[in-house]
Amino acid sequence: MLKHLLPTLGAILGIGIGGLFTAAAQAQSCPTNAICRYEDTPGNYSDNGPYGYDSYTMPFLSTPGGATVYYPRTAQPPYSLLVFTPPYTGTQIMYRDWGPFFASHGIVLVTMDSRTIYDSVDSRARQQQDVLDAMKGENTRFGSPLRGKLDTGRFGATGWSMGGGATWITSAEYAGLKTAMSFAGHNLTAVDSDSSGRNTRIPTILFNGALDTTYLGGLGQSDGVYNSIPYGVPKLFYEASNAGHFAWGGPEDANRYVGELALAFQKTYLDGDSRWAQFLDRPPFYVATFAKANIP
Repeated sequence: MLKHLLPTLGAILGIGIGGLFTAAAQAQSCPTNAICRYEDTPGNYSDNGPYGYDSYTMPFLSTPGGATVYYPRTAQPPYSLLVFTPPYTGTQIMYRDWGPFFASHGIVLVTMDSRTIYDSVDSRARQQQDVLDAMKGENTRFGSPLRGKLDTGRFGATGWSMGGGATWITSAEYAGLKTAMSFAGHNLTAVDSDSSGRNTRIPTILFNGALDTTYLGGLGQSDGVYNSIPYGVPKLFYEASNAGHFAWGGPEDANRYVGELALAFQKTYLDGDSRWAQFLDRPPFYVATFAKANIP
């Protein structure tokens, strides 16, 4: 009887030991203190991920112009977080598609309104930093859906046009920020010299469109910031050949490679999951300019 049980016991033990080795391998591939989720397999994604998501509106007057928080509902916390700042005359509705995209991939995304739609780049930067502060408070606020679920050491900033210029300022001035991401960034009207990129010390990804030849986001503004970011800082610049100034409202509005690169960059540097770095490569189509430095 025992000899008939041995193969079964061996199979059970084999499965158990194999499972332990698999878990150990996964644990070893995740850097210390990084946020790694194995349900969201590293790859090229421009559509929603594996997690359910929800949203809520920030309490009245807790942010300068109001904000909506998109967060993972079914992913295991803690969560990293991005604050998205609007373009000139823009409001949250213009770029709300980024919320479900990032939340379904395990990253909280906050869409914010500026105090007025005409606020300057510099004012938008201060307001973006206020929203980042407010979101740190959500980790301790009673009644917050994110109470105790945020990794407040893994916050990033992003923005479009003047919101992109604001993000460049924030990237140099907000202590502890992990990443910066701009879409058709504008700094020609900024007063703060930190909008130039010279004082940026955090990983930064910049998107722009080759068809954007306007004062709004053209005239080499993103190129200049990319070139000014100091030596040694991880950075990536993708200028899409098919995009203009108004193509950044969602991960596939310009083309699918925008969403793919944005997600892989935030997974790599915001979450710290280096398994995603291999997907920060030149897209096969729609490329006017592609450059990167200090990315593994």
